[in-house]
Amino acid sequence: MFPTIFGPSFVGPRFELWSPEHLLPLLAIALGCVALVWVTPRLDARGCTMLKRGLIVYSLANWFAWDLWQLSNGLWNIQYSLPLHLCTLAVPLSALMLATGNVRLFELIYFWGFAGSVQALLTPDLQSNGFNFPHFVYWIFWTSHAVPLFAALFAIRAWHYRPTWGALGRVFLLTNAILLVVGLVNWLTGGNYMFIARKPAFPSLLDLMGPWPWYLIPLQFVGLLAFVLVYLPYALRDWLRKS
Repeated sequence: MFPTIFGPSFVGPRFELWSPEHLLPLLAIALGCVALVWVTPRLDARGCTMLKRGLIVYSLANWFAWDLWQLSNGLWNIQYSLPLHLCTLAVPLSALMLATGNVRLFELIYFWGFAGSVQALLTPDLQSNGFNFPHFVYWIFWTSHAVPLFAALFAIRAWHYRPTWGALGRVFLLTNAILLVVGLVNWLTGGNYMFIARKPAFPSLLDLMGPWPWYLIPLQFVGLLAFVLVYLPYALRDWLRKS
């Protein structure tokens, strides 16, 4: 049983988009977000502290468990195991944001989470590696991509943090600065972190943007548009309050 669930490969039906194995975890994460939004402001100070600590442990557990699984199966490799994809980097940064209450980190987690993690949840890379329920890789994919969403929602409801137009610009510029560093790491290691060295092997929005390196240009506009879309609820609320 354990080699089947925790081993380096999976024997069974491959993961399929919009199958029950896709829709059920999406529903679970959505319900978790709703529960967090509802419960957090109703907690007293001690309850908020306990919830915050629980989310920090949850974030770090996902980060360490992924590396531990790779190491235990001899799969850890500098080309793809560093936390340099937006979604994997968001996991330890979410823990740091929760621990410190840093507003700038919140801005990063908010835009990366709702613009990046949500897109990853809708088009999971489980399609490319073949892992499916009930394998460990299947579970860690869903739990880790939920981390930035839960962290951002906690900060919004517990600390009344919110994104701004200025935050959108800062996060966009910082993300591009990080892309330059990641591009250097890709060049040195032969990796494909953030998929800027080549397209991923699974279907994604990048398939509609042309060949490498030209897809990096429309990717900038798509990323900016995604940031604007996840900020739009706040922009509309601000506009309605002023009108």
